[in-house]
Amino acid sequence: MVKKLTQRERLARTVAGKAVDRPAVALWRHFYLAEVSRESLVEAMAGWQKTHDWDFLKINPRASYHVEDWGNRYESSGNERIEPTLVRHRVREPDDFRRLDPLDVDGGSQQACPVLSDHLQAVADLRRAVGRDVPMLMTVFTPMGIAAELAGGPQDLAALIAQDPASVHVGLQTITKTFAGFAARCVEAGADGIFLATTHCATRTNFTAAQYAEFGRPYDLEILRAVRKAPLNLLHVCRPHSMVRDLADYPVAMLNWDTADPSNPDLAALAPAVRPRRACRARAAGRKALVGGLNRKYFSQTGGRETLLAEAEAARRAMGKRPFVLGATCTIDPTSDPDTVMAIRKSAGP
Repeated sequence: MVKKLTQRERLARTVAGKAVDRPAVALWRHFYLAEVSRESLVEAMAGWQKTHDWDFLKINPRASYHVEDWGNRYESSGNERIEPTLVRHRVREPDDFRRLDPLDVDGGSQQACPVLSDHLQAVADLRRAVGRDVPMLMTVFTPMGIAAELAGGPQDLAALIAQDPASVHVGLQTITKTFAGFAARCVEAGADGIFLATTHCATRTNFTAAQYAEFGRPYDLEILRAVRKAPLNLLHVCRPHSMVRDLADYPVAMLNWDTADPSNPDLAALAPAVRPRRACRARAAGRKALVGGLNRKYFSQTGGRETLLAEAEAARRAMGKRPFVLGATCTIDPTSDPDTVMAIRKSAGP
């Protein structure tokens, strides 16, 4: 019988593959209207954590925070439940990638970046708001994912790669330099790691495995090297037909993907290939905790609560004695039923 653990203790033992008092659990979502300012974002995130007492707080920053300082522009929907709309993207031809300047969150000689700097301060503000005992991850998008948004979308990026791959690589180098520095500063500001999200890129729907190996993996690993001393980095591999098996060797503490889509492996299917990380080999590739089990679409569907509670129980049975983090397949929708969210949190235990 394991004694009652703190959130930090529970997550550390889960990552190490040790027995826990109860399954760790975490969900995350956007607050689109609150994200317009640092103060309201911090208030929304801190309130989300206080209400539900998650085992880690995944900071959902402004949905477009990573591309605004380079010139992407968005129009607010004016609705808490609807994300902003892209109205202008920075990269329209391959040479535009060569014209990107590195962004400098320290305000030095490189191009200033008020949006990134504001979000870095939000990390520090949130650490003060939630206290030292709550594990906290800052969302950082992969360089290829950022390049796709700067280009207008994944298919636009694919077209630019076909047209001029060398220019795309130049842009990826600039993006990586910027976000490697930003990620490291987030850890210094109080984050326990980053939530590295692949968005629309690490899926065979948009790119081949060979393309991701060239335009994705090396830049992802450079971001992770910048935060290699952080104990709780997490890789999130989005979408159906994901490349989660290809990326399962990334040196992270936790791995999250769409476990519900039939084109992807579920928790039990991937578990044998991904062993828990032991303290003596804390950053060994292939050793990590799995996060998932809950299909996010049911959080906003009538009758979804019973289905999700059944999924939670099924995940616990499938994982057996192996600790894991009960979580959703991706960010849950702002339309999610609050009572359903609370029911999932309570199902994990006090």
